[in-house]
Amino acid sequence: MSDEDVENGHCRECGGQFLQNEGRGRRKDYCSPACRRRAQRHRDGQRRRPPQSALPVGRSIAEELYNLASDLLEAEYEGAPLEELLGRTRVLAKECEYYTSAAVRDARRGGLSWEAVAKAASVSVATARVRWGESKVMRRLAMRAVERAAARQAPTPAQLSRSGDGRAAVGRASRQLAAALSHLHQTSGMTIRQVAESTELSPSYVSRILSVERSPSWQVVCQMTDLFGGDRFELRVLWENTQGLPPAPQDFIEAATRLNGALRGLHLAAGRPSTRKISEDCSGELDEEAVEDILAGGQVPTWEETGRFVSAVGGHPADIRPQWEAVYNSIIGACDPVIREVPAQGDASADDETPLENR
Repeated sequence: MSDEDVENGHCRECGGQFLQNEGRGRRKDYCSPACRRRAQRHRDGQRRRPPQSALPVGRSIAEELYNLASDLLEAEYEGAPLEELLGRTRVLAKECEYYTSAAVRDARRGGLSWEAVAKAASVSVATARVRWGESKVMRRLAMRAVERAAARQAPTPAQLSRSGDGRAAVGRASRQLAAALSHLHQTSGMTIRQVAESTELSPSYVSRILSVERSPSWQVVCQMTDLFGGDRFELRVLWENTQGLPPAPQDFIEAATRLNGALRGLHLAAGRPSTRKISEDCSGELDEEAVEDILAGGQVPTWEETGRFVSAVGGHPADIRPQWEAVYNSIIGACDPVIREVPAQGDASADDETPLENR
């Protein structure tokens, strides 16, 4: 047999050449048993290696905690039964336990020693190793994934009953917008026909807008607001909510301005009640000075103050929550680490009257 008839193979482990088997037998992949064993050890190592993620596992669980806490707050404002509230609390508590495991795992992968973990958790090193060992944490997170998938596939009756919350929020915003335009119309002293002639709209169309039968475009809202001598700023967020538009990312000034506009819009929709009336409707939990500050927009109110004000003017606190969160998210994203301690889930103290710029 000539050299040209000899078939050479290339080892899949070391890349070296070797004489390939002749005949019908299985073709060789490796040049020697040693390379075969090394390749097997490499494959076993790949199978044992846990899946990697571009982001810390704790961060994704923290985001889920944020959503669960928001749902609990909304259920509280809606007067959900105690059984549902406690059920949501149990889910939150369990998710907090999962977060602790994930946070320790992330820290360990970042190079933190068991001694440092134990000190942060106020436990012994031995306890930390047993409680948050890699294999135990991975089994725990795998169990969480199964539970969360089941929860998403089988929503509770209470969740199903609120599946139309988005449509309900749009309906509320539509009524508030119409009420705000109607108040401006009444104070202007103009008739429906005069409004129609000035805006080049039909009288019937103007009437339907003011009675919530039609949803106007922003251009029409501006025409009517300008005609009545109102402020577009007070109606912008109300109109966006009628379209189901989420708040866009903004800096602090823009977010705070939009929040103030939304609160003033609700005040307008309620017929601009006096600060005394609003304070009385809050059972004195907001004094007149606090109400004046909220309307003036000099400082951003806490969530408790915001919720009380919104309820007092006939609004729905959950509808205004995204605007309030946008303000604090802009702070967290742009300011120094001290500001990062500002709570984003309604834990801000109602007694904290310090302006944000001085916190």
